[in-house]
Amino acid sequence: MKVNHLLKRNLSLIVVMSGMILFLCIPVIAQTSLEPIQKVEIGKNHEFIVNGKPFFPIMSWAQSGKNYAMLRDLGINTHCGGNADPAAAKESGCYSIPDFRPDQEENGFIFAWIFDDEPDMPRGKGAEAIPKKDPEQVSARCLEIKATTPDRLIFMTLTGHFSREQSTYLPEVRAKIYPEYVKHPDVVGFDIYPIYGSGYAAHLNWVGSGVAQLKELTNKPAYAWIESNKGSRWMSYEKQPDVLPIHTRNEVWQAIINGATAYGYFTHAWRPDFKEFAPTPEMQAEMKRLNNQVTRLAPAILANPTGKKITMTLGDELYCQFKATEHDGYVYIFALNSDLGPGADKAKQFDSISPRGGQATFVVPGLKKRTKIEVVDEQRTIIAGKGKFTDEFAPLAEHIYRFIKR
Repeated sequence: MKVNHLLKRNLSLIVVMSGMILFLCIPVIAQTSLEPIQKVEIGKNHEFIVNGKPFFPIMSWAQSGKNYAMLRDLGINTHCGGNADPAAAKESGCYSIPDFRPDQEENGFIFAWIFDDEPDMPRGKGAEAIPKKDPEQVSARCLEIKATTPDRLIFMTLTGHFSREQSTYLPEVRAKIYPEYVKHPDVVGFDIYPIYGSGYAAHLNWVGSGVAQLKELTNKPAYAWIESNKGSRWMSYEKQPDVLPIHTRNEVWQAIINGATAYGYFTHAWRPDFKEFAPTPEMQAEMKRLNNQVTRLAPAILANPTGKKITMTLGDELYCQFKATEHDGYVYIFALNSDLGPGADKAKQFDSISPRGGQATFVVPGLKKRTKIEVVDEQRTIIAGKGKFTDEFAPLAEHIYRFIKR
């Protein structure tokens, strides 16, 4: 048997055998297209429910429609921004979150509207800081949009200035304006880019802290935009640290563990040349792996919190975080090493960090000795002791555990 050609368009093999031409159909494993939207709801865990099923939006920002097929291959399922193209999104089997347009033709793939970007962006500092759009303007516009399309969600992205760590507003001003900003949008997110935005690897944990603070601020779904490359316009290219796959992965899990039910990637670079999509091949490989993992585990991530009072400690009081849920008869623990190393609290711009690893101990009330703990996607299991189990965490690493609920 001799194989002569592979026809890429119809994925058939032309096989020459004993003078006969046979066409053998090759099954294609393709990423499943999303189904047309009939109804979008928000569940009790602030999860999105599309047509009765949990859905975890993984978003791109301000990407051209020509990139949608490539982004879909990376596990990105929703395209957001003023230039989001609902027709191209439908063609690629994804959803879109465009600017509100009263004459927008419905095609079944518009997930929500996105409000004007960063309305809280301050002009000036401290007592002189004035937002780009005051809360009254934002409220009026949101109510106007809702009156036109009452069944469609409104997303709104804030800057990091709502947070204690980053805000240039005086505390009393921050406490006054931000509850007003988040009053009328249905879903609220933010963009804090510790490395890309300011060259502070030591601020990596601001992403998880930002989600936690946003959840305190509003009883609504939250999302975070995640950095994925270097090339910021705010710093000279030569001084900019690299944004590595381990940073991006850590930020995504920070966001999820602290309550985000969506996330997206900021992928633009302005230096040394402008690129709409600038992640390295290594970063793209990690995005694809991570996005597919989150999509596959979405029902467990978005499930009810476990009733078990689980605790996690790491090494010699290293900083760690976790989220525990119950789904389909199992307990899931999504655990993260968030330690940034000695001296991180005093690190300056462009300083490197030295994250540490260590052994984690999970105390799980009622866990029986010799229970098998599956470490999801790592092809290994842990045998529990009575009421606890342990595992090793490399610097900035995450592990996902699953065991039968008893």
